[in-house]
Amino acid sequence: MALYHPTTITQTEMRNINRSAVFDYLRLAGTSSRTEIAQQLGISLPSAARIIDQLIQSGLVHSVGLEKGGRGRSRELLEINAGGNLVIGVDLGGSHISGGLVNLGGELLQEFHAATTRDHGEENYERLVGFLRSLLEQAQEQPARMLGIAIGVPGILESRTGTVVLSPGLGWYDYPLLRQLERDIATPVILENDVNLATLGEQWFGAGQGVRDLVMVAIGTGIGAGIILDGKLIRGHAEASGEIGYFLPGIQFLDNQYPGFGALEGVASGRGIVERAARRLAELGESPEPSELHAVDVFRAAQEGRPWAIETIDETVDYLSLALGNVAVCLDPELIILGGGVAGSAHMLIEPIKARLQGVIPRVPRIEESALKGRAAILGAVVRAIQKHIDYLVVYNS
Repeated sequence: MALYHPTTITQTEMRNINRSAVFDYLRLAGTSSRTEIAQQLGISLPSAARIIDQLIQSGLVHSVGLEKGGRGRSRELLEINAGGNLVIGVDLGGSHISGGLVNLGGELLQEFHAATTRDHGEENYERLVGFLRSLLEQAQEQPARMLGIAIGVPGILESRTGTVVLSPGLGWYDYPLLRQLERDIATPVILENDVNLATLGEQWFGAGQGVRDLVMVAIGTGIGAGIILDGKLIRGHAEASGEIGYFLPGIQFLDNQYPGFGALEGVASGRGIVERAARRLAELGESPEPSELHAVDVFRAAQEGRPWAIETIDETVDYLSLALGNVAVCLDPELIILGGGVAGSAHMLIEPIKARLQGVIPRVPRIEESALKGRAAILGAVVRAIQKHIDYLVVYNS
């Protein structure tokens, strides 16, 4: 048995921490000078200047001119070179692929979509490769360098090897996705869990800006969560942190098998909402085809006052309240963000969930809907590309 032992910080890691802090400060400040950065971060001016020079040489930072200081002195102003760097962000879903060209400022320059085929692993891979090649062709027309590609993959991903351990919606099981992409795509590729990528996007560009402790819960074909605590993305021992679709939302879910999708997903995902609504309709003598009913239809019918839909959404709120209450108690986040395909109806979920949890758990965190909606993972690609490029490490003072 391996024993846990404290780790020390090497000089290289310390340099990475300082470089990451300088980059983050400049990203949030907009423009700044070497002197101001050194003062605000509490590092020496020579150290700040050396880091800035490295970031300029790497093309991530550039000068935007001089500003007059006191006693007639001028100082060079610096900012993130947003327009000079591009990232391709891709969000792989169980039914479609979304992707786009994004600059380092989070500006989505072009956006594309394509369909995926459920359970057909090799077919989905070929569609992904074709999708990436089309995006790379579009990127060549932009007057900026390509920093890399980041892809959000649903399910459990072994990020160190790029193997997709489990992604039932795409038909990938122990699938060597990164190895295949490195063979077929010349541009560097980063793989990340799709909800993790969306969570990073929300923290840098969306509802989670300035928040150190947050959880994003994505409700779509499945249900997953991205967890950031003290500014750090939490992966877990087997990189399965946040797989809350496998939460057991009641004792009746014990002693059952849940191949592919988990118990919570079976009742509260978009698919689960549709299946429960369809059963209620069948009891009323209506039997819609599965392809004819979608979660958005159920939410719309509930707004229109249809009893079968109201009952379905109320039950969904119950299940999600159990899940979010457990998340809040275990992780104590400042903020929970609701995203995914159901995010467009989050306004029908958030207040009822908060009402059910009030007084039941010690503290109900802020619960908000995604600010970036379906673009969260695409923008999160920028975060991961930068983090890899500068060996990003973050440490906060307590």
